[in-house]
Amino acid sequence: MTKVEFALIYPSVGHYVDWPFAKDIAVEAEVEGFSTFLIWDHYMLPESPRTFEAWLLLSAISSLTSTIRLGTCVTPLPFRHPAQLAKMVATLDYLSNGRVLLGVGAGWHKPEFDGYSEWRPAGERVLMVEEDMRIIRKLWSKGRIGEFNGRYYTIRNTVLDPRPIQKPGPPVLFGTTGIRMSRLAARYGDGWIPTLISHNKYRLGWSRITSMASAYGRDPGRFLPAFQIYTPFQTRSEALNFIQGFVDSGCRLCGLVWRYPKEEALERITWFRKEVMESF
Repeated sequence: MTKVEFALIYPSVGHYVDWPFAKDIAVEAEVEGFSTFLIWDHYMLPESPRTFEAWLLLSAISSLTSTIRLGTCVTPLPFRHPAQLAKMVATLDYLSNGRVLLGVGAGWHKPEFDGYSEWRPAGERVLMVEEDMRIIRKLWSKGRIGEFNGRYYTIRNTVLDPRPIQKPGPPVLFGTTGIRMSRLAARYGDGWIPTLISHNKYRLGWSRITSMASAYGRDPGRFLPAFQIYTPFQTRSEALNFIQGFVDSGCRLCGLVWRYPKEEALERITWFRKEVMESF
């Protein structure tokens, strides 16, 4: 039987910006056997400007858990300076004893960039992602960059210490369906975590990324195919049928955005483990 893991994705926005609730959800997810706890990485969203800072929240959760992997779904790379982000992720990997996963994308919500960073056109953001990954990967693996002169970033004598526990660095999963970003996923990533696509489009997208990875001389067998599911399931059959379609299409990490009403969200974790996870 194909091994399938499950991630709980915490939608840290609006009324979910609740520390006692967030920590209870994370701890319960670990207890019930979810392999991974992911959160959204946004400073402002259309539905609400009320958000947690993702990496600070994950740092707090790391001190309350011991085995569950921790990460983002996904971090918009052009939003922060890549050397700073590399340092943040490396520190959390060190503090959590090697449990970090970095989900990445190019960003899409202009108002949060206008408020906290700098917005650029889509094509430029994709180009920035490549420079981001070159810098992040080198700092994680080597611990130092003497000089980097890119189109968007120039850095000198950058030292990253301590380096991540995971070698050569935490896994990087790309949340994308576009051709150019898929190419970057194949070249710099360790996996794929798209959303809002059909089973067939998932199969085709995953095949494209693995083919690209092979062309870059990378082993696609070492890549993790994941998926982000937005709709909260109400019945066992609904969940099994939907998830099985993605498993048959290659998915090995099913991430569920936990948007159940707060009064039932905690109990739903146990329900999902008994009714769905144990079937896989």
